[in-house]
Amino acid sequence: MNRTKSLFAAAVGCMAFVAGVALADDAVSDSALVERVTGKLSVDDPAVIRRMKVEAKDGIVTITGKANTPSEAAKVLRDVQSVAGVQKVKNDINIQL
Repeated sequence: MNRTKSLFAAAVGCMAFVAGVALADDAVSDSALVERVTGKLSVDDPAVIRRMKVEAKDGIVTITGKANTPSEAAKVLRDVQSVAGVQKVKNDINIQL
């Protein structure tokens, strides 16, 4: 049983590393933050990231682009905020009508 728990913990740790999850105290470079956010958005909805531009400066991520609906824009913002290292999100998303 302990071996199974150890293997599970190792697998979870590897997945967290691959997903770009960091500890809250870890400093994240701007370029790494852009990669993490872009990766998160690409996994959730590849079509959305083609309409968005991601920039980062000192933990502040700016999202610029177009969303098809207000709920799509809200989901993008939630996804960005969930990425480790993001301190604040600046929303420059326009809703296409």
